[in-house]
Amino acid sequence: MKACGLPVNLGDKPLTQADVERLWITDRSALLDCYRRHLALRNFVVTRDDALRGGK
Repeated sequence: MKACGLPVNLGDKPLTQADVERLWITDRSALLDCYRRHLALRNFVVTRDDALRGGK
């Protein structure tokens, strides 16, 4: 499984409001992608385990 990306590098200079918004959107998008990948894996494992136990 692909590892989740690291948070956006903010650098060491002051950021403008536009920079903050752009970086936040990039970071948030990566976080949601990571969440969806891990949720899909979790759902697969739960469904598989239920089937192996003779459940749903």
